Amino acid sequence: MKTLAEKLKSEQCRRILEALEGGPKSLEELVKMTKLTLGSIHKHLEVLQEAKKVKSKGNGTFTRC
Repeated sequence: MKTLAEKLKSEQCRRILEALEGGPKSLEELVKMTKLTLGSIHKHLEVLQEAKKVKSKGNGTFTRC
């Protein structure tokens, strides 16, 4: 089982964080920008939220911390 630090090093997490550099994004925007599936976005956003790298704005929009 991977540690949180190992999960954060994934290409998918890096792509999501890069997409969020320009400001808050919706799930749909993240899918388009990262070319990841919605399921993959959800999975990696959970990792990023656990690590306090990303937070939900409560309206389906996410932003970097």
